[in-house]
Amino acid sequence: MRYFITGTDTDAGKTYVTCLLLRALNAAG
Repeated sequence: MRYFITGTDTDAGKTYVTCLLLRALNAAG
């Protein structure tokens, strides 16, 4: 699977969202 983090927010915002996504994926196994 490929995930594309896109948006017009700051890089910090995208990093935060990416972190949450990765944590969710790791938690799901």
